[in-house]
Amino acid sequence: MAGALLLPIETERLSLRDFCSGDIDALHSYARLDEATRYLLWGPNDLRASEAQLSTFIDAAADLPRTIYELALTSKPAGRVIGALCLYLDESAEGAERGAELGFVLHPAFWGKGLATEAAKALLTYGMSDLKLTHIWATCDARNLASVGVLEKIGMIRQETIRGARDTADGLVDEHQYLYPARRIG
Repeated sequence: MAGALLLPIETERLSLRDFCSGDIDALHSYARLDEATRYLLWGPNDLRASEAQLSTFIDAAADLPRTIYELALTSKPAGRVIGALCLYLDESAEGAERGAELGFVLHPAFWGKGLATEAAKALLTYGMSDLKLTHIWATCDARNLASVGVLEKIGMIRQETIRGARDTADGLVDEHQYLYPARRIG
């Protein structure tokens, strides 16, 4: 039987919790930046798009059974929202195979400090234990070397690179697919 994430998830420097309505300014502070969203499938946001995104996050937290965990990444001790991490549970999985997709975004002011790695590792660990997942996957734009580094540091293994998989403002770009724990696809 699947469990639920017990929130907040705490690390030495960070906390992961559900978003709340008071997080709009902090969420929009990074969601509006081309630098932060360049390699994502959304953004940059105007304020209306950030408000809609936050509303979606809050609504998803109330769903039962919960299949989407869009979590605010906050710094300690101030509790300031500096990014977001997500786990999207695979609702089509049956039996013992239960997986989820991992994603993350961090305000550029906090890049290069190991925070994304620290938070992603914590969410991966809790996802495997609390949610009883058998695997977690992630995809990233192949040009996003920082995200490649985070995924590999937390123990995910690149399974394949799909040429021209992402349709971006720059045209079709390659996408890396990662898996934890590692296993062969096909």
